[in-house]
Amino acid sequence: MKKVLLTSTALVAFAGAAAAEVTMSGSAEMGVIGGENIESQFIQSIDVRFSLSGETDNGLTFGGSIDLDDVSDSARTTPSGLGDQTGFADFTVFVSGEFGTVTMGDTDGALDWAMTDAASIGNPGSIADNETGHLGRQDTYLDGAYDGQILRYDYAYEGFGFAVSLEQDDRSDQELEDAGLTSSDRGDYNWAVGVKWSGEAGPGTVKLGAGYQSSDSGALTFGSDDNNITFSLATDATVWGVSGGYYMDNGFSFGGTYSGWDADELDSGSHWAVGAGYAFDAFSIHANYGVHDFEDNSGDQATASGWGLAAGYDMGGGLSALVGYGYSELDIDLDTGTDSKGDTSNWSIGLSMSF
Repeated sequence: MKKVLLTSTALVAFAGAAAAEVTMSGSAEMGVIGGENIESQFIQSIDVRFSLSGETDNGLTFGGSIDLDDVSDSARTTPSGLGDQTGFADFTVFVSGEFGTVTMGDTDGALDWAMTDAASIGNPGSIADNETGHLGRQDTYLDGAYDGQILRYDYAYEGFGFAVSLEQDDRSDQELEDAGLTSSDRGDYNWAVGVKWSGEAGPGTVKLGAGYQSSDSGALTFGSDDNNITFSLATDATVWGVSGGYYMDNGFSFGGTYSGWDADELDSGSHWAVGAGYAFDAFSIHANYGVHDFEDNSGDQATASGWGLAAGYDMGGGLSALVGYGYSELDIDLDTGTDSKGDTSNWSIGLSMSF
């Protein structure tokens, strides 16, 4: 928080502020969660977000945002302050003008920025993100290969958008030494490029996206933040992706994504997903399905798939009733002949509040 304010103050002093404001928004959830190997139980959460913005006399805009609960989480483990520790804190700082927008912090890399997430199309959400936390969803690509602090530049003109991003391996020499490495083992930049376009087509709007990302090292992560699976991609990891969605004026929307993966230790890798939603009056429903399919050079194979459902009723004033369900399935086939299969599911029902 302090660093965001200091950055804003410095920009004001440099360019001369014409306007500045601090706004606060929040959300809260309450309800019940359950599922396979999960005891049905109450759940509640609350989140408060501060957004800071300003504008100079010559039209330069700047600002940042941070979650109050993230400050609390970070303070318990990083008493020296937030710094660039984004493992806990969800914060960003930006500067924007006719040249485009520069964003730094816990933000999307250019590939993720350009891609449409099939699990978000027409999705009213759920209080425990069940419909998006399954093993068939992919929404990070190679972001987070290092510390998750990303620098992104993006520019938009009419319906077109373009972005490039960097994430650096900022481990100190001491950290590398403690890991038995040297400064020569520090990775090159994790970089990405992305393009997207949106425009009217018939009785709706089309959204298209594509991009490419490359990192010295990387890992494939899928599943919810609290219960995910990570496959190491070793060195020289790359991924490309394309996506598309159609949002109709009658409330129906649908779309899909595809990405291809490569790395030194990877023989083949792909992910695809589809999603659809429908909104009518105060009701919204959504469904999505996705599959990860990977094989390494030794012949080991892993297939992770999942699907999710969500439904919501908007009561007005920021209060909604939500229900969500997620199902995941994992199949690992080793070249030794050993097979491992498993599946799990979870659900939630409750109220979501926005302020």
